[in-house]
Amino acid sequence: MKKILCILFAFTITLSASAQESSYREDVLDLLSLNGTTEQYRNAIDQLFELLKRQYASNDVTPATWDELRDASSGEIGRIKAMLVSAYRGTYTQDDIKNMISFYQTEAGQQLLKDQTALTDAQRNDVSFFYNTDTGKKILTSKDKISRSVGEVSEIWSRDLYKMMVDKLAEKGHVMQQ
Repeated sequence: MKKILCILFAFTITLSASAQESSYREDVLDLLSLNGTTEQYRNAIDQLFELLKRQYASNDVTPATWDELRDASSGEIGRIKAMLVSAYRGTYTQDDIKNMISFYQTEAGQQLLKDQTALTDAQRNDVSFFYNTDTGKKILTSKDKISRSVGEVSEIWSRDLYKMMVDKLAEKGHVMQQ
């Protein structure tokens, strides 16, 4: 009987930890969409395709091949976001993430992301208030750390994505001209 209770207890703990992990992940994914990060990576993929099209201009790569490569890159936004969850986990708690989401959903938070030079006095006060909270202070003090983590993740992701696209082009007989 004790064995069964121990197994049930361990199973309950595992389920609880898994649910917390899933909740944290979902919150970070929401934050990344809200704060413009997701859109930045979509733009990075678009820029990569523009670069590749210039690099392979003399190869007569068909539009169908570019479409195929675009399809192959469709999961890359999810991949970079999953990688960023790990970067955020090392710095921010789930409460921090929830506080950031709440702030960036406000008019002041949206304006700060859009164009901080256009903040009204009231919005500047809201921003100042937020940055004086525990979460706001953590954002300010960990700015370099999170920037390094995000930069490292971004570099790995972009390098892998570029290599994948070049490899797929090579499989189709397209070699980059020097």
